[in-house]
Amino acid sequence: MNSKNSDSAVTTENLESAIDRYRREDVLRMLKKGVLDVLTDEEQEYFYCRLASLRSMEILDYLSRRKACFPAKMMQLDFDMSQNRNFVLEALEKYRKKFNLSDDEECSQLFAIACAVGDSKTVKNLIRKKKAADCYPLVGSAPFPVFIQVSQISADALSDDQWIELYLSAFISRDGYARMDYMLKQGLDLFRKNEEGKTAADLLEERTTSYRYGNKKNGRYQKIQEEQMLSELRKIQTVLEQPPEKKHSRKRMIAIACACLAAAFVISATVYYVTWDDEAEATESVLEADTSLTVADGDTVNIDYTGYIDDVAFDGGSTNGSGTDLTIGSGSYIDDFEEQLIGYHPGDTVSVTVTFPEDYGNEELNGQEAVFEVTIKGIYQ
Repeated sequence: MNSKNSDSAVTTENLESAIDRYRREDVLRMLKKGVLDVLTDEEQEYFYCRLASLRSMEILDYLSRRKACFPAKMMQLDFDMSQNRNFVLEALEKYRKKFNLSDDEECSQLFAIACAVGDSKTVKNLIRKKKAADCYPLVGSAPFPVFIQVSQISADALSDDQWIELYLSAFISRDGYARMDYMLKQGLDLFRKNEEGKTAADLLEERTTSYRYGNKKNGRYQKIQEEQMLSELRKIQTVLEQPPEKKHSRKRMIAIACACLAAAFVISATVYYVTWDDEAEATESVLEADTSLTVADGDTVNIDYTGYIDDVAFDGGSTNGSGTDLTIGSGSYIDDFEEQLIGYHPGDTVSVTVTFPEDYGNEELNGQEAVFEVTIKGIYQ
């Protein structure tokens, strides 16, 4: 009885324990009992960040009624987990006005988070208010709805180096052709030079000759696409740099360059333009469930899994029967998860044991050994 009373007492220690165990009802009960009221602002901010990891809109609703502003870093979750991305996107949509936009550091953190989860409204709002300019280059590689906010950035908002950083990250994105086409149509100067006199195309050329892409399919496809991108950039550069007597207008030259790029995109889409995203790559092949097939390094497989710690399934550790694609050897999963599937066949269920990193970012999982029951649904051929 004493132990039960001790566990249910309204203390920060019990609050921490309830968060670690994802006991959301107990957490909300202690919050309503005022467990945070005696804490300093710094201590409260710590708990706000911990509370966000529970992914509970009910808890956020309660917190929003008792605190004037949310700290931006409370939304900095592990975005490799789709559940976290979706939760943060929903939270930003609902509580966008709860963040302190008068603080530069807060704005920068919020901008980076919005880019990571694809919240174009927050990004657009911060650009419109001329906030977090140091983070604007992040839109180059952000999801496309965020990327197109590049059109909202004034030419003098970034240095030449920052513009080139933005361009290069856009060029090497898996939909780089579409991004280059969009920027051309917006009239952006894709060939401005940095302090060293180099354009983004120059940096891309250096990358294609020195970057280690890897020998697996994804790496080879990525290298092919970037080389094709560089080739098209050079052609466009030639068009835009024609001497004045051969030009009708810059607008006319941009239209010609866009037409050239559109033609190149059609060719590349059928011959060279292959994404290195595992899921998209897999959809171009056929999923085979033939039990005679064997999983090998470099194969893309479709799997279902559920993760357990001490024989208890943990939150966010399951595909819930929907399946997910994984390329063996891509390093997408922690530890040696992928390698433990090698040698098995479609239809097999494999027990995969891994250890989460100490700094994984989830208190429930940090440093924990977990066992995943993985069913191999098929291999893409």
